[in-house]
Amino acid sequence: MAVANSNVERCVESLCHHGCERVSAYIALLRAGEVFAEVVNLSEIERQLLLDELVAIMAPYEEKGDN
Repeated sequence: MAVANSNVERCVESLCHHGCERVSAYIALLRAGEVFAEVVNLSEIERQLLLDELVAIMAPYEEKGDN
């Protein structure tokens, strides 16, 4: 994991337990600037780190879906 922020790391782990479909929905919400229950305690910078990390995690799955 590239993130060096423990708050973000915990959030990544928590969100990823919900599965790929939900993580994709979280990514869409974060890209839209939405603040939802799971990220309400994160700063704007932490939410961006979270988004970046979730996008990186999901990249291999997105590539498989393109084929």
